[in-house]
Amino acid sequence: MQHILIADDHAVTRHGLRELLCDAFDGADVTEVGDGDAVLAALALHAWDLLLLDVLMPGPGILELLRRIRAHSADVPVLVLTASDETGYIVETMKAGANGLIHKHRAVDDLLLAVRRIADGGTYLHADTAVAIARLLQERPPTRLHHDLSERELDIFRRIALGRAIKEIGFDLGLSEKTVATYLARIREKTGLISHVEIARYALKNGLVD
Repeated sequence: MQHILIADDHAVTRHGLRELLCDAFDGADVTEVGDGDAVLAALALHAWDLLLLDVLMPGPGILELLRRIRAHSADVPVLVLTASDETGYIVETMKAGANGLIHKHRAVDDLLLAVRRIADGGTYLHADTAVAIARLLQERPPTRLHHDLSERELDIFRRIALGRAIKEIGFDLGLSEKTVATYLARIREKTGLISHVEIARYALKNGLVD
């Protein structure tokens, strides 16, 4: 495994992952980028042996980003890093094209196992995550407020929950402040959650953000 691309909007996280992978894979060439648009630009310039993608960063939402990656590079191994425990969202991420997904709170050994398995052409979910997904498929999950949100609305919902301002979200997603405000109005109408505090509490309670 020679060429690895790490995408995360937190420089400290990127640096830590880079050091970890360089130590584990001698001779690996590890590149860092901070947003989804940079991922797509990097795909156009090089062939990659592995992509590590943060689930929430500036640029396209993770599901749209995965679809664009697959349209360009059908076979590149992709490992998604997330802080969310929302099982349905994990399922959608895998359907969109991820080869594996790992929570950021997992041990270093789990991360390296995931990287090796995916780089070798396999897939990866932690055993706890796989059990949660199996239960989701076997049982009819209770209806939750965010289940009626569109992909874009859910993306904005999560960014609001993390304390991002409307102007900042618009910049990250390439949308006008007016458009983001319109999405927020729809979110409020569909969920009944009015304030940003209510949205943040709901997101935390339902595992949509860490």
